[in-house]
Amino acid sequence: MSNIADFRSQLIELSAHAARRPEDFGEGVRLLFSCGSRNLPSALAQAEACGVEARGVGRRHILVEVQNRAPTAEWLAGEGAAIAGYFESIGGVNPQIGIDRGPVDIDD
Repeated sequence: MSNIADFRSQLIELSAHAARRPEDFGEGVRLLFSCGSRNLPSALAQAEACGVEARGVGRRHILVEVQNRAPTAEWLAGEGAAIAGYFESIGGVNPQIGIDRGPVDIDD
């Protein structure tokens, strides 16, 4: 199984978790999707074409943040699929999912 296939499976598991425990997601929660990239400038240029808002972190890492949304089945079919497709199109390495349920935004 490829890294992207594993990542797609993790997205499905995340959506299933949200269906079981919707209180774990939504307001105040950030979903963090990341992967490595061998060509960061090119990968960032492709983000918009894939319908994804991404940023570079360090010299070789891509980060996509989703704030205040639950990863529902509808989200998975739309934005989740776009993120997975984006990572696949750029040859993303070691894609990962993180959940930040931390305190208020630093900008507040």
